[in-house]
Amino acid sequence: MKHFLQQLLVILLLAIGAEAQSANPAIWCPPGATWTYNYGLFSEFGTVTVRYQRDTLVAGQPAQVLTRELKTSFWVVFPTVSAPGPTYKLSNVITRVVADRVEVQANGQFYKLYDFAALPGSSWLTAPVTPQGPCPSGLVRVNVDSVGRQVVAGRSLRWFRAHLTVAPGTTIAGYWPGRIYEQLGNVEQYMQPQSPICRGTDPGYMGPFLAFQATGVPTIGYNFTTGKLLASATARAAAAGFSAFPIPSAGLLTLQYPSGLKPSATLRLIDLTGRFLRHLPVPASGQLDLRGLPGGSYVLLLDQAGQASLAQRIVVE
Repeated sequence: MKHFLQQLLVILLLAIGAEAQSANPAIWCPPGATWTYNYGLFSEFGTVTVRYQRDTLVAGQPAQVLTRELKTSFWVVFPTVSAPGPTYKLSNVITRVVADRVEVQANGQFYKLYDFAALPGSSWLTAPVTPQGPCPSGLVRVNVDSVGRQVVAGRSLRWFRAHLTVAPGTTIAGYWPGRIYEQLGNVEQYMQPQSPICRGTDPGYMGPFLAFQATGVPTIGYNFTTGKLLASATARAAAAGFSAFPIPSAGLLTLQYPSGLKPSATLRLIDLTGRFLRHLPVPASGQLDLRGLPGGSYVLLLDQAGQASLAQRIVVE
């Protein structure tokens, strides 16, 4: 009987663990999800990195634990001379997925953060945050202006655009511009609305979005000037069929080109800091000879007029 009860307990624990992992990664927190944002506060600047760490249960319901890290630098002479600053562990964020919604925990309860089934005119209350966590100054109302769907790095993602208004008990709503996508969140600001003032002081600013990464998903970046989402040059190369092998090599590489390669295409070799090293012709044979190049890691760029560059990292021994 004791052995039977032990087995039953194990089965129950496994069932609970499976339930805790039942979030929908097509909407939020695919495996390995990592978001990176800019950060600024007076002379301090840096990046905030949010990582999907693990699943958990909150009041018996599956939820996700997101860790946050702030890496800082300081302007010594703006904007030319800076010095590295400390790295901070910020408070964790707890989210959960309910149907088409992403909810976030604040002030001891869950608030709707995103709703990808929302229609223009939909609205809900949510809690604004600061780099240190939720500001206990009240809530803001999210008002949906438009919705749509866009193919991003080969995936069709729903999005909505919204503006903020004050809620009862608050006087400042802040703003939350930009599209908010499945998986990616807000690409012009931080993933949650921010409190412009908290306890009478400037709490710092997170955003805009710099990059999103996840296991098996191309790295996605955002060009704030053009308002466009971009897959990394390496991800574009993999999707287009540009590759170089073997890696590592002694310097003799075999290249595979994407279909429809233009005769005017050229190759560039750069180091990992982005420093240009040399222009190279595109060998018709597909054999590229880099023997004599000092050992190390490099990036080979394939350039075609009117198209974004494709990148392949190579290692020469």
